[in-house]
Amino acid sequence: MELKKRPVIIDCDPGEDDAVCLFMMFADEQFDILGITPVCGNKPLDFCTTNALRLCELTGYTDIPVLKGAPKAIFREARTAGDIHGATGLGNVVLPDPVKTVEDEYAWDFIYRQAVAHKGELEILAVGPLTNLATALLKYPDLKDYVKQIVIMGGASGMGNMTPTAEFNIWADPEGAKVVFKSGISMVMMGLEICYDAYVSPEDLKRIRGDKGGRVAGVAADLISKRVDHATANGMPGGVLCDAVSAAYMIDPSVIECEHVHVDVEVSGMLTEGKTVVTRSFTENAKREPNTYLGCGIDQPRFIDLIVAAVEKIDAELAQ
Repeated sequence: MELKKRPVIIDCDPGEDDAVCLFMMFADEQFDILGITPVCGNKPLDFCTTNALRLCELTGYTDIPVLKGAPKAIFREARTAGDIHGATGLGNVVLPDPVKTVEDEYAWDFIYRQAVAHKGELEILAVGPLTNLATALLKYPDLKDYVKQIVIMGGASGMGNMTPTAEFNIWADPEGAKVVFKSGISMVMMGLEICYDAYVSPEDLKRIRGDKGGRVAGVAADLISKRVDHATANGMPGGVLCDAVSAAYMIDPSVIECEHVHVDVEVSGMLTEGKTVVTRSFTENAKREPNTYLGCGIDQPRFIDLIVAAVEKIDAELAQ
């Protein structure tokens, strides 16, 4: 009997690590990927949308619709990550301009339409700023009743990468993030701490590239290589690949250990704007019920196995 596939929307801002996240999700047959909803984040929206189209074409998954997303935060001007992901968002990788085009529908309308159609079974993987999801929740308040879970890459329990206290995806639209965390939808958060444990070592990078000359494996390795070189030059065991951690959880939750915590978002603090404030049981205020499963440990070798398996599978499909 054929297994029922899990309906998923991928909300992202490609992005080197978003690309690897997409490869992992595309390759796993348990998912019915309904669409990709780009959002302004790592780069301005036009870049993120074009990169999503390019990555669909690279992998042969051209039947996945790419929607129109939010060009800026809900209440703020656009905040991007500058050139951290290179001039186009895909590092030094140059992919052809896409033939595939964006759909004539906005992300928030698409999310709601699909959520209702799938009667509460829709899952959302969100690895960029949460503007599209917040817009959908504000426009369609009953959306919360139709989404099974939201798995995000964002935030941290005690560190930051955009400011000393804030992770980029939350900092880019803190008001939007607050709307999502307060929605009542089941939340899973992969923050910065677990991402630093999900590193790619030089040996891991060789495994990802492989020895068969696969196009997608080569692109994945090229996307990651700068991160690995930078990390090892600074005494770290490997490069950080944040968004892929959330994909790993979607594919196999047993790879990641989680704790049930309460998460809220600071939107106006002079020193803490965009900070995810995590309340654990041992610092618990009784009025703060847990609302989020926070990744707190990862099986790093199995994480790498998932990436290797994904790129090998896509390359094998392309070779047929």
